[in-house]
Amino acid sequence: MSFASSVLTRAAVVLALSLGSAAFASPVTLELKASGFTNAGTQYPGFDGEVDVRLSWDTANKADPIASFLSIDIEIAGHQYTLAEVGIANQGTTQTAIGAIARGANAVIGDGAFNDFLLVFDRVNPAVNAFAYSIQGKTNAIWWTPASTSAAYITNSVPEPSTLALLLPALAGLALRRQRLAKA
Repeated sequence: MSFASSVLTRAAVVLALSLGSAAFASPVTLELKASGFTNAGTQYPGFDGEVDVRLSWDTANKADPIASFLSIDIEIAGHQYTLAEVGIANQGTTQTAIGAIARGANAVIGDGAFNDFLLVFDRVNPAVNAFAYSIQGKTNAIWWTPASTSAAYITNSVPEPSTLALLLPALAGLALRRQRLAKA
């Protein structure tokens, strides 16, 4: 086998492996819902309704800790949180705690100074483990312990692998076999 043929064979193997893994990459998206929060402290009616949360991150395995979020969609009592306002407070074996970073992502104070929240969820077996929030302008109140919660992974549409991505590993295998037979 010539040098050029050997280089082409190796290039085909590298290309096939990179295309094969890229064809199946997709971010993880988790949707959480909670409603029926208990108001601890001063009673402000009308803020115990449903909170919808949608989080997306990139990881090879759902059990891996979350390094950072690709996107978030969290609105609580009319405040839409941005990526810059949310931090990862803690990573457990299967749980992740996130929260607003106005006072640190791991506490909700409830003095009315900030919109704040803390959400603990199981990222392996989707579930809401704890959820609390406070609202700017509502002093001495924290909403927590929702009566109803749900969590589920959203099926991301993964594009079908292209014909080339399927064909290249087969061609690389044939080229490697041919190279081995030529050496024998």
